[in-house]
Amino acid sequence: MNLATSKSIRFDAPVTTPEQPVQARPDRPVGPISKVVGLYQMIMRRTLEHFFPDSVLEIQGDRSIIDWDGLLAEPSYRLVDDPDRLAIDIEWLGSRLTFQPGSPVPLLASERRMIDVIVRAVDYRFRGLFDQELDNRVERFHFVTEDLIIADYLAGASPYRIPAALEALRLAALSTYENRRVTTGALLLGTEHDPTLPGRENLVGAPQFNARLTAIKGFHRLCDGTRTVFVVDRQGELVRIADVAQWAEETQPEQPPAHLCPRLYQSHARATASGGHVCLVLTPAQDIKIFAEGELMFSFSDGRWRLLDIPTKFALWREAVKHSSDGGLARRLFQAALNLSAARVGALLVVVRDPEKSIPQLIAPIDRMTEEVAVDDPQDPENLSPRLAKRALHHAVRGTNLTVLEPTVLESIASLDGAVVADPDGNLLTFGAILRISAETLELGRSVQGARTLAALAASQHGPVLKISEDGYVTMFLKGRRVWEF
Repeated sequence: MNLATSKSIRFDAPVTTPEQPVQARPDRPVGPISKVVGLYQMIMRRTLEHFFPDSVLEIQGDRSIIDWDGLLAEPSYRLVDDPDRLAIDIEWLGSRLTFQPGSPVPLLASERRMIDVIVRAVDYRFRGLFDQELDNRVERFHFVTEDLIIADYLAGASPYRIPAALEALRLAALSTYENRRVTTGALLLGTEHDPTLPGRENLVGAPQFNARLTAIKGFHRLCDGTRTVFVVDRQGELVRIADVAQWAEETQPEQPPAHLCPRLYQSHARATASGGHVCLVLTPAQDIKIFAEGELMFSFSDGRWRLLDIPTKFALWREAVKHSSDGGLARRLFQAALNLSAARVGALLVVVRDPEKSIPQLIAPIDRMTEEVAVDDPQDPENLSPRLAKRALHHAVRGTNLTVLEPTVLESIASLDGAVVADPDGNLLTFGAILRISAETLELGRSVQGARTLAALAASQHGPVLKISEDGYVTMFLKGRRVWEF
């Protein structure tokens, strides 16, 4: 009997001979099939950990019965949410996993959706082992599971274009051209024709945009990913090369520039604001960024994918800052964090709720700009002690409000070692400050990696904090705990 063509076979049926009576056996898979189930349960766990590395996954139970007759007909998993949205029970193939985020905060709606997409994708792949009637079962075995999950989450037309293009970018990241790292990008059209050239048909013999193109040396220099990208049609075929800023301007004239996105990639985000287009970029830092629906949605770095959901995380940050006017301070600091992250520059941005109380506890006297006496003619810094020399630098931005400070200047002062601290109205209290850390926070030092993280935890007792790491991660802290990270 062919296992691949039978949907009603019972994998636990005992093998008998005329001399051997039938004996009752547990209603569960045995032998090779049992090993396949165990393998896919492990794949499920590792895939969840790939997207949520700080999560806690615990096996809560193991059922002794699996309905193999009905298992292959339709998705067989079930997700049960915790009432407080702090955990999810995943029941699948006889096991029950409890998923808990790394921080004790409720799961975002995007994270909940991501978990469902992951479980559905692994379940579909498992059923594809035995059911030849499943749509695209063979194609899904051609690509990396994580890349397929990204395509499933974006839910665009011709989803196999995305994993094929990602494979090409990933191979390009392993290459060099004239001793330099490769950068490139691709714009996957969501429409039947290129909106900038609506009457143009793709030429006959157009190559598929996939990993095979990376074998052509010139491919690595045709597009830099920042200014120019390859345009790929709905069939996954290469159409042309385009200037991404001009393309976005011509196709999205009614769309405002994307603000919640690193400055360098705002044209990429804007290009996908409508029409179902998806933009993929291999960056100079060898990350892969995915833009869709007008936002930066995914980033691949350190060997794993990250779901960003920047709008939701910005909303949490804006609520915590509670600027007295229109939220301009929250947006200005958040945009600076995105730009610094893209440039791989570490920084610490702090908004203290009660400056009168927090300044003595958090900022050393040498860094308290509001207590310094400004003079019209600062002394020559070369003849000053380090203490007074630092005050001479403060002179450049003393009395400044961050809501009107030029974004590039804000990013410059934030790039210095130490923290930028402001009050809720945006008044700059200090920059380049080495923050004071309480004894209670120092106790956490054994379990915290990095001085910047320890300083962020200490400062978060006084107000919301954005920590930008040199690895490109942005993390929000509040009241001594991590709220989110992307």
